[in-house]
Amino acid sequence: MVRFIGPDNDAYVASVARHIDEFEELTGQSATLEIIAETDYVTNSLDALRSRLRGENAPDVYLSGPVSMWKLAGEELVEPLDEYIDNASDGYDPGDFLPQLLDVNRWSGRRADALGAGPLLEIPINWETYNLAYLPELLEQAGLSEPPATWEDYFAAAARIAESVPGVRGFAQRGTDMWHTMYTGFATQFWSYGATDFDADGRSAVASPAALRATGDFLDAVRRSGPTAWPDGHWLDVARDFAAGRYGLIVDSDHYVAFFEGPGSAVRGRVAYTAPPTGPGGLREANMWTWSLVMNTASGDKQAAWRFIEWASSSDFLTRAALEGNMNPTRQSTWDNDAFQAAASGWNGFAENSLQLLQTTARVLPTPMPEYLDVAALWSQALVDGYRDPVALEQILIETAGSIDLLPSRDVARSL
Repeated sequence: MVRFIGPDNDAYVASVARHIDEFEELTGQSATLEIIAETDYVTNSLDALRSRLRGENAPDVYLSGPVSMWKLAGEELVEPLDEYIDNASDGYDPGDFLPQLLDVNRWSGRRADALGAGPLLEIPINWETYNLAYLPELLEQAGLSEPPATWEDYFAAAARIAESVPGVRGFAQRGTDMWHTMYTGFATQFWSYGATDFDADGRSAVASPAALRATGDFLDAVRRSGPTAWPDGHWLDVARDFAAGRYGLIVDSDHYVAFFEGPGSAVRGRVAYTAPPTGPGGLREANMWTWSLVMNTASGDKQAAWRFIEWASSSDFLTRAALEGNMNPTRQSTWDNDAFQAAASGWNGFAENSLQLLQTTARVLPTPMPEYLDVAALWSQALVDGYRDPVALEQILIETAGSIDLLPSRDVARSL
């Protein structure tokens, strides 16, 4: 019996659920799928997932991503995959994966070591970077002829839209006290300002002058032309609201294209896609994320677990999943697929823009460490607190940096 666990509201997990009988028919191996609420799965503590990853009925394979996986690797719940992928079945073709996506899932386990070296810890099944999506017609109504090229222009354009287009806010922005509030569009802006999470000595830099400027500009813009309900914005709400035409601009996950270009979208075929803006010094950074398959170290049958991973990350499966809404494809064969190219051809440059970002700009910006979820949770709470009390923003960031520096750290290289 192979056990797989993943979150709801996820197109990939929906594809697995839809086709899991195929795995059983192909392999003769029985499989079960446990789906838990995404709001419980993607949390600051990961308690709902961590509580299931040990014990007699622990899942063999689960879905994770960079910062979550770093924490779980620190708890010895991530099995290195080099031996398995080196001995993969004929036709699996590891070389078909976009190489950048395998690189960001290699890590030594040592705090602050760059990604791209060390064991392969996950197999990517979708990825996202943070592009600029916008509605040209709303920019025109606001008297703007071009999409904003800089973050200063982005925030100014958002203000113009909010002031001049009835019933529309300037820019969509997710925001809660959850870790991914800092990870997505905000991180892309923050690093583009020349700011960073940690300095060269390993101390928190979220209160540095560049960080204070980036955070202040961001929160001022949210108040002026962002969501009126901020900081109450789940990613799914943000995606659906933009697809309903309630915003002019968004810098967030480019896999939102599945919502923006989906059959129920009010803006289908009318969204344009381009690179995220540059910061004050001309720097453009684009954070990225991969949803990936992880083998649980506690799996009772790792060979069966690998057979499931092979099936669920094969070219055939991932191409089919992409056509069912699983964005963005991680294999070149999917991007080359005629049906996928036909679907993407009507998305106003989305495919070309996303691949160009991946190949030139996108990277996982946060500093790798097992405790990063705790870092991000403190940081996201600081954004919420600073939004509510702008006068105290600098002190809030100083205190947050101090709290981050007190977090216990752990070198997990030996466990990998």
